[in-house]
Amino acid sequence: LVAVGEFNAGKSALINALLGAKVLKEGVTPTTARVTLVRYGESEAEQIVNDGFAIYTHPLPLLQHLNIVDSPGTNAIIREHEVLTNEYVPRSDQVLFVTSSDRPMTESERQFLKKIIAWGKKITLVVNKMDILETDRSIEEVRSFVLDASRQILGEEPVLFMVSAKLAQKASQAADPAVKAHLWTVSGLAALEKYISITLDDKKRLELKLRNPLGVLSNVTEQAISNNIAQKNDLEADNNLVKSID
Repeated sequence: LVAVGEFNAGKSALINALLGAKVLKEGVTPTTARVTLVRYGESEAEQIVNDGFAIYTHPLPLLQHLNIVDSPGTNAIIREHEVLTNEYVPRSDQVLFVTSSDRPMTESERQFLKKIIAWGKKITLVVNKMDILETDRSIEEVRSFVLDASRQILGEEPVLFMVSAKLAQKASQAADPAVKAHLWTVSGLAALEKYISITLDDKKRLELKLRNPLGVLSNVTEQAISNNIAQKNDLEADNNLVKSID
């Protein structure tokens, strides 16, 4: 599962909420400076592989079945984006595209979304920080705006969840089971968690695994055809120039 989006959209907070534990650092400044792989380990540990890549291990049972990749913001350093786009997105079973309700679908997010859809990946849109929207009307306005913008890029009706990682984290800290269940549902994480579980069950995961190489192959083929057409046009232009000179 790969999480992408602009910095301060709450990707790390969302991952922590899904895991039910504070595994990744959070903050109002860019806290994820590198591509970060979160996977199962017997103890909590951080391994800095290089400037652009780190590995976190955590003894959470969920991570025995799922690896999660957190990423720098789409408006951060380009080099990390190349690693993310070319190495982790093609291998992912699902991409969580996280945007923030206070500045949904920025230009950098739109450009990055255009890049990753070329791999034929299953993309789930998540609008975080729903808790800062004061009315149901403003929530619906943000939902409509994100749906319209993403529909133009994806060319189809996207799957979208309105969530609040903040409320979900409050749910994990609540002592009263009834309060915990209510906050978890209201946060939108219950619906998102259920969707991820369904789409990544054994049958669906097998379908995704079979589609992944097809998506990668399709992207590589399109790039090759595009390159061939460009080279053909260059040759024709050279040929016409030679004829003109003659």
